[in-house]
Amino acid sequence: MKTGAVIIAAGHKSTISRFQPMLPVGDSTVIRRIIITLKRAGIDPVVVITGQKADEVEKHIAGLRVICLRNQDYEQTQMYYSICMGLNYIEDLCDRVFILPAKFPMFLPDTIQRMMGSRAMAACPVYNGKRGHPVLVSKAAIPSLLVYHGERGLRGALRQPEINGQLEEIPVEDEGIIMAVESDEDCALGSLGREKLAVYPQVQLTLERNEGFFGPQAAQFLSLIDHTGSMQTACRQMHMSYTKGWKILKEAERQLGYPLLITQSGGAEGGFSQLTPKSKVFLDRYLRMERELRMEGERLYKKYFTGEEETES
Repeated sequence: MKTGAVIIAAGHKSTISRFQPMLPVGDSTVIRRIIITLKRAGIDPVVVITGQKADEVEKHIAGLRVICLRNQDYEQTQMYYSICMGLNYIEDLCDRVFILPAKFPMFLPDTIQRMMGSRAMAACPVYNGKRGHPVLVSKAAIPSLLVYHGERGLRGALRQPEINGQLEEIPVEDEGIIMAVESDEDCALGSLGREKLAVYPQVQLTLERNEGFFGPQAAQFLSLIDHTGSMQTACRQMHMSYTKGWKILKEAERQLGYPLLITQSGGAEGGFSQLTPKSKVFLDRYLRMERELRMEGERLYKKYFTGEEETES
């Protein structure tokens, strides 16, 4: 079962909290910690809705292989509008979706794993009787969420009878699900300033002939083109020049011996880029192999490094 995520980092003016997804938390930042925790649990794709300071936020997370969508009307819309943007986009890409605002970086990987064991239409973690983030919704719940027009945002949408009756509360020993980090004062509380991400293995797959020609950067590039239908948009999201993107593409085509993209420039219907059928198959095989390598890397890391951090401390 494929699980994705939608993270809201648009900075809506209608919200009371301050917009600071790049606040430092230990050796990371709020937004990067959220993404890394989700990615380590195998969550993919991860869609980040940006708005305020979009260029800055997108550059900050450019290397984490996420999809960024911009809410250009973030000043005039509620947060739920951004949630629906993300759900509209991700609906056909996975079977269920985690949803959370970019201010809850301290939830634990174990909480994500526990929630992924749920088969309910929706699931919510609960700590000491309080519901927290992230919320997990199944693909079956998304149509009802998209047509909700009430005033209570996601909370109200989840209380619709067709969802509320099938919402599972999952008790967790994880205060992070209710611990919002929105200011320098929040970062100074307790041990947050010293809270480091756990060490984890980063296994990367590169395909080579005489030298490497297809790796994580090329895979992200093709994935973004596939998702957005635009080579230019993919380059912008990766903060990469169009010329560099074109070189990556052409080198991969030269080594593989077949075209990877179908492109159309301008015209009455505008330009577009899309993956060729052969390219889609190739990318799918690369990503599946990469996932298996990552899982094997986690297994080997536990085999060789279990207890290492305790020994060093």
